Amino acid sequence: MLEFSHDWRLVVAAFAIALMAGFTGLSLTRGVSRRTVAQRKVAVSMASVALGGGIWSMHFVAMLGLQLPILYTYDALTTLVSALVAILMTGLALLILHFRPRTRRMLVLAGVIIGLGISLMHYIGMSGMELCRPVYTPLGVAGALVASVALSVMAVRVAYSERGRRNIVLGTVGLSLIHI
Repeated sequence: MLEFSHDWRLVVAAFAIALMAGFTGLSLTRGVSRRTVAQRKVAVSMASVALGGGIWSMHFVAMLGLQLPILYTYDALTTLVSALVAILMTGLALLILHFRPRTRRMLVLAGVIIGLGISLMHYIGMSGMELCRPVYTPLGVAGALVASVALSVMAVRVAYSERGRRNIVLGTVGLSLIHI
């Protein structure tokens, strides 16, 4: 096992990115269900890029803060795929939230999709490391998956239970905590 550390400045920057992206993405969809279908599609698309792109950006900035005693790089195509997964999975969850009746079941489904998307994005992104391969344990992967899904479900339920600014802020914090 290699010794590692993190540049705390990049970790703080990553958390700030997660907060900004979460607030932006969740705010863009506030009140969108009362708009026309075309307006909802545009808002959901923009929010997907802001929220999903922010999830990915936060992750990548945190990974750039990883300091290992060896040289490593990232495969560009794999890194791009990980970004697209985050955006598309977030988009799917937002489509469910804004084009289906917002029931408890739909909130949980959207949270599960976001949580799975975060985990999938993370492990795809990690597989893009070159000259150094990450090592996973089944228990570690299972724990990360359970935590990501559970926190995403809670964040979506908080953010969408009432679409006020307070709930958007609390949902933002919940989504940002997934990445710590």
